Amino acid sequence: MSDQNNEVDVNVLIKLYNQKLSSLTNQVILLEAKLQTLTRDFIDEKNQLLEENLRLSEKCKSLTSSTQAKPK
Repeated sequence: MSDQNNEVDVNVLIKLYNQKLSSLTNQVILLEAKLQTLTRDFIDEKNQLLEENLRLSEKCKSLTSSTQAKPK
């Protein structure tokens, strides 16, 4: 057996390393963007639900107070 089978071309190794690193970096960036998008969407939805809850609570109080104010 020759030593050539056991040797690795450093340039090929560096090229493959850079390709893999670039690919993984791109995947991480994409996942971070997805996470930020989901976080923003969650906050927007939460705020909408809180506003709706407040609106319905005020409506409920208004209806309750108007019902109690009416003579029987």
